[in-house]
Amino acid sequence: LFPIHIKMHGKSVDFKILYSSISRLFLLPKPDEIHVTFVMSLDPPVRQGNTMYPHLVFQFKSDEECDAEINIPADELEGKFNGKLKPKESGEVWRVFSKVTRHISGKPLHVPKSYESFHKQRAVRTALGANEGYLFFLESSFFFVIKPPTYIRFDDVQSVEFKRMELERRFDLLIIHSLGQCLFSNIERVEFDKIYEFLKSKNLPVEHVQTAAAEAPNLMLDDDGESDEEDDDFDPSKAPGAAAKKAGGGAKADSDGEPMEEEEEEE
Repeated sequence: LFPIHIKMHGKSVDFKILYSSISRLFLLPKPDEIHVTFVMSLDPPVRQGNTMYPHLVFQFKSDEECDAEINIPADELEGKFNGKLKPKESGEVWRVFSKVTRHISGKPLHVPKSYESFHKQRAVRTALGANEGYLFFLESSFFFVIKPPTYIRFDDVQSVEFKRMELERRFDLLIIHSLGQCLFSNIERVEFDKIYEFLKSKNLPVEHVQTAAAEAPNLMLDDDGESDEEDDDFDPSKAPGAAAKKAGGGAKADSDGEPMEEEEEEE
C-alpha cells in the first residue's frame, strides 16, 4: 500500500491501482467459516489482455493474523485519519487490510448487516451459470462471489422471481435488472422463508409470489400475500454462528472498536 495507490504483483503482470479508481469496498464473511472475502470495485476496471476486471477479489483465512506498520508519521495519522489508524495495526489479516484500505482510500466499506440465513450465516450457497459460489444479501445490493464476482444494486432490480419451486430440496432465484438478468440456481429449500422475508423488507418487486408460496409447503401467506411468520429481531452485535465469531461479527467493528456499518450505495 502506497500513499496514492496499491501495487499488486501477479505471476506475469503487475498492477498499480489508484485509490481514486476504487468505487466501493466489500467485506464478506464466507459461510465455510474458514475464509473472509474482501472485494475492491474499480471504475475504471483494470485490464489484462482483452478482459476487463471491475472487481478485485481477495480471500483471507479468517484466523490468520499479522502486524502491520503504517509508514506515516504519528501526527499525520492523527490529523488526517482522526486517530482511526495507528502506527502499528495488529489482528486478523482481513481486518487489518480492510481497515487500512478503507481509511487510506476514503471509500465506503459494505458489510452484511441485517440478513441472516436459515443456517445463521450472511449468505446462501448457490450457482451462477456453471460456477458455484455464495450470494450475499447486503443492505442495498446483492453480491455474488467468487466467480464471476457479480454486483447488483437494489435500485437496478426490475423484478425477482422464485423458480423451480416444485422441487423438494432446491429452488432458483431469478433477478432481472437494468443490465440483464442473473439466475442463481440450486439454493437450499430451507432458505426460502428467510430470502422472501428479506426481499419483502427491502420492498423489492417479487413476482408470482402466490404461486411460489403455493409450491412451498413451509411458507404460509396471509390474505395480503405476506407471511404470517416473523423473523426474530436481529442484533448486529451478536455473532450469527461460528463464522461470524471469526469474521462476520468482527466485520462490524475495527480492532479498536470503531463501527464499520454499511454505507449507502453511490449512484
